[in-house]
Amino acid sequence: MNFVDSIYQETKNIQTAIMTHPFTKGIGDGTLNKDSFKFFIEQDYLFLIEYSKILALATAKSPDYKTMSSFSKLLEETLNNEITLHIGYCEKLEITLTDLQNTQPAPAMESYTNFLVKIAYEGEFAEIIAALLPCMLTYAEIGLELKQNNIENNDPLYNEWIEMYSDSEFVNLAHWLRDLVNTTASNSSHLQIKKMKKAYIDSCRFELDFWTMSLNKTTWSV
Repeated sequence: MNFVDSIYQETKNIQTAIMTHPFTKGIGDGTLNKDSFKFFIEQDYLFLIEYSKILALATAKSPDYKTMSSFSKLLEETLNNEITLHIGYCEKLEITLTDLQNTQPAPAMESYTNFLVKIAYEGEFAEIIAALLPCMLTYAEIGLELKQNNIENNDPLYNEWIEMYSDSEFVNLAHWLRDLVNTTASNSSHLQIKKMKKAYIDSCRFELDFWTMSLNKTTWSV
């Protein structure tokens, strides 16, 4: 069994909680409170900026040219495409760029990004990619589940979010990172794998906190 399949089995409760979270279920059936969604989108803007810093450090710590090139492309895509698209999506929600720039980081979001930045600065490459994986892979899995199960609603903005994260380009990137984590783990020592597992599990917990924070707006689990 590869690393990701193994860690999924070990973290089944967390995986289930993420995949069945009321926030994403509310996106799927259109019942999510729009104020909670706007709050999430604003916090996600801040998250993407910090996430880009982590991708930059992953690029610098990549073990070979091919991997470095892949991470640099992902960094460029995040900075110059995904964030631009995010800002455009915010406009549809009547969230201005000024609103985004004045957004204060919520404790759960800040705890998550602080954790990722610390891993990126202090950890080895294997730990960094293990910590990065939950965000990309769970978003792809959620997007695909909502899309494949034909969970439709009459809210075009929620349906657009589903389309973004079930898009083949995003899903392929998530699967690329999953495969890289598996390959890296297969060539790692027992101690390195232990560190990868901790980084992955901690990241999953922060991911779950992010959804819960967004659902309740003021009930932040940190």
